[in-house]
Amino acid sequence: MSIGPILPGRIPSSLSSGRIIGNLNKANYAMVFLQDQIATGNKFFLPSESPSDAVSTISLQRLIERKSQMQNNVRDNQVLLDQTEQSIASVAETLNRANTFVLGAIGDSATDAERTAMATEVSTLIQSLIAVGNSNYQGRFLFGGSESIEPPFEAVDGGFVRYNGDKTEINAFVNFSFLLPNNINGADAFNALSPSVSTDTDPALTLQTKISDLHNGSGVNLGSIQVAITGPPSQTETIDLTNAETINDIKIIIEDAFSGALPNITVDIDPGSNNGIRITPSAGTVAVTDQEGSRAAFGLGIESTAAAVVNGTDIDPQITLKTNLADLNNGAGIGATAGNGLKITNGLKSQVVDISSATTVEDLFNVLEAADLDLYIDLNDDRTGISISSRLSGADFSIGENNGTNATGLGIRTYSGNTVLADLNLGQGADVDGDEDLELTLSDGTAISIDLAGAKTIQDVIDAITASDPNITASLNTVGNGITLTDASGGASAWGIQENNLSVALGLDNATVPAGNTLVGEDNNPLQAQGGFALLTRLQSALLNGDDAELNLLGGAFTAEIERFSLVRTELGGRSKVIAETSERLKDDQVSLNAQLSDVYHVDLTEAATRLTQLNATIQATLQVASITLNLSIFNFL
Repeated sequence: MSIGPILPGRIPSSLSSGRIIGNLNKANYAMVFLQDQIATGNKFFLPSESPSDAVSTISLQRLIERKSQMQNNVRDNQVLLDQTEQSIASVAETLNRANTFVLGAIGDSATDAERTAMATEVSTLIQSLIAVGNSNYQGRFLFGGSESIEPPFEAVDGGFVRYNGDKTEINAFVNFSFLLPNNINGADAFNALSPSVSTDTDPALTLQTKISDLHNGSGVNLGSIQVAITGPPSQTETIDLTNAETINDIKIIIEDAFSGALPNITVDIDPGSNNGIRITPSAGTVAVTDQEGSRAAFGLGIESTAAAVVNGTDIDPQITLKTNLADLNNGAGIGATAGNGLKITNGLKSQVVDISSATTVEDLFNVLEAADLDLYIDLNDDRTGISISSRLSGADFSIGENNGTNATGLGIRTYSGNTVLADLNLGQGADVDGDEDLELTLSDGTAISIDLAGAKTIQDVIDAITASDPNITASLNTVGNGITLTDASGGASAWGIQENNLSVALGLDNATVPAGNTLVGEDNNPLQAQGGFALLTRLQSALLNGDDAELNLLGGAFTAEIERFSLVRTELGGRSKVIAETSERLKDDQVSLNAQLSDVYHVDLTEAATRLTQLNATIQATLQVASITLNLSIFNFL
């Protein structure tokens, strides 16, 4: 800072002293400012002192803080992933150990006593696997999904293992717009849920359907459309649909655009399909096109050249918790629920669940949860239907009818015409291409031999049996699951199926029934979890029962599970690698941002110290000159 000269000449002492004091105050302020800069390392302290740099500084500081939080997230994620990896490191060894029992117990290679000893050790393996599944880090159970407060796995009656967690991934931001899960839930890690039963239930489109729920949840990006009516008279309107949230909004906006003089337009749900929008002009034809830059008409399925009626295409509304059960299956619903319901068997529990009080999907979920059948209930990943699994590893799980069509209508029946024969009996299948046929004897004495070669599904079997003789009819059981046979021959003798491997595999092993009775087959397509807990439970039972057929199946199942589990560990390793790379990028970003902040906010200490020294010398010189000048009197000028 420069200090202005003290002008010589005959000026009043008060003016001279005032100027000197003012200059000294400015110099002192400048000195204090420099001292503060040196003490703090900052160029300025108030935004008004350097507005442009202040804006840059605030922006950079905010960015650095966010990056620091990301770095903390990365560190936490890395710790959790490391703990997860350490926890499951022993699982593969447990599965391999169990697999040696399978190989060592088949046939005559082990005595009954040895198999019993193996079964006892398998029980120990199950407990150790439960302990791994309940691994805890700082009060958080690693494999519970979002249910991380309580242990996710427990042994329950029947020798089953119940999974109490969910399938949720816990995500954390490790960089801007980059979410990465820091956990793996027990359902995915240990394959602890049975395969879900789920079918597309094709909910009907309604006026209350949200635009965001169309196309199975992908929604429609709305914009402007052009609707042209060829009358007479003709009318063309450009209609902005941007603010519509439901199909009813679409209806109101389009109809309002033509609410003046005729012709007008009616918009409703196409009654022929219940899955598209219908547009009907009061006269002439109507055409719907998108305006430039818009895909609204295409997305809503109403894009059309001139037509008397525009019948929109299927726009696939997704199922939601608020979907009415009556709207499923294109509005056909699920059949009468009063007196019917669902017959559900899961492990030791079997119950007919009355769902007559349920109106929406959410109501149904609440009813099923209240039944306490150890079910995992959700919407499927595609949001096309309901998904239900068993939480019990080692338990048989099935959902069947109870004299109605509710299970089929909900898409959750575990045994249907589409059931693949190779999946029956927990994967043992039914050998329809072998030497054996189905051998029936009707009540009138008619013998029927049915060749099922080439059959692939249960429906193929039903069709083949029904086609074999006019007096025999096959269908699905009306209660529970399985195949029912009806004899209309009118005889008086007991009738039935000769028991052989094929009939047993198809669940038709009730040898004979009295005349006039139906032969009701068994459910031979229960679902089971396929993970380590289920396999160990099945292995223990097979060892105790000397079941070589089951042991043969388990050999391949353990190999498949070991391979699947290696993929789980690979996924965890992949996440850890991403975390490490992200951490390095964040460190580089921090260095770059701090350098930018230093340029605009941090003072050059060497320069500031030099300026302080210079200013101090200037002030000293000014004080000396002032002391001489202020001591002058009139006598000095005489």
